[in-house]
Amino acid sequence: MKVSISIQDVNNGEKLKELIHQKIEKLRHVNDGILSAEVVVKKQKAMDPSPKLVEMQLHVAGHNLFAKKEADKAEEAIDSAFEALNRQLIRLKKR
Repeated sequence: MKVSISIQDVNNGEKLKELIHQKIEKLRHVNDGILSAEVVVKKQKAMDPSPKLVEMQLHVAGHNLFAKKEADKAEEAIDSAFEALNRQLIRLKKR
């Protein structure tokens, strides 16, 4: 599976990448048909305490799943986006 992670203007980049890889592995347990994942973590604005934005896209055989979440901390936004994708994968698997 191809994983593309882009972290822009956010501290603790390596820690966030590790967290994202862990979350993707959990999603693979829900649906092992994930072909690729693209994750972008960035600030909403250039100012330091601005909210963090996470955009995630999963490519699953025949489907593209997307989640976009915002939170004060990057970790919270990542968690919310992965929860949304997890729900989408479960719905897709039930079809």
